[in-house]
Amino acid sequence: MPERPSPDLERMLTDVEWAMSKDFAARDLVPMLENLVRAAPSVSEAAYFAKLRLSELIVGDAPFRAARLARDVLESGESERAWAVLGLAHTLLGHYRVAARSYRRALALAPDCAIYEHNLGHVLDVALNRPHEALIHLERAHRFSPREGEIASSYAHALLRSGQLEKAKQLLLVAVKRPEEAAQILAAWQYANGNKPDNGHGP
Repeated sequence: MPERPSPDLERMLTDVEWAMSKDFAARDLVPMLENLVRAAPSVSEAAYFAKLRLSELIVGDAPFRAARLARDVLESGESERAWAVLGLAHTLLGHYRVAARSYRRALALAPDCAIYEHNLGHVLDVALNRPHEALIHLERAHRFSPREGEIASSYAHALLRSGQLEKAKQLLLVAVKRPEEAAQILAAWQYANGNKPDNGHGP
């Protein structure tokens, strides 16, 4: 039977959970979670709880530390959220193959997650230059979240790089809504990929 947390630790846990329920900003939650990480026994549910949530909050600013926290969490067992943090952290650090493997592990645990499908597809397309493989994941992400503009845009980018220009045009127009902006984005993508922009009227 696990040891019961001390009264002080229970109070800290309660405070963090209350703050999260009230949607406290990261600048307020991070110090609370840092204190909880320091106070909790290293091998305890409280520590894993704090490390996972802390890693999610700091990954954009401190990807290396977030990756270390996520790996600590994974020592306690599989967690799709910890694998997703590792995926994002390694993407930001430029370790794209490790990022792709991490997102695959997250998807194995949460196969219907549009965010994980999108992030994996984006890494495969943009970072690893594998747009055809990326399409599998971006199509699934778009099917799961058809109204999410960022997913539709990433899907359109991979379609363009895979030679499906017309489908990319149509999808980008739906994602961006404004024809002029969609045409500008498409032209920039074509230049970036070494292709001559379309001389028609745009998407």
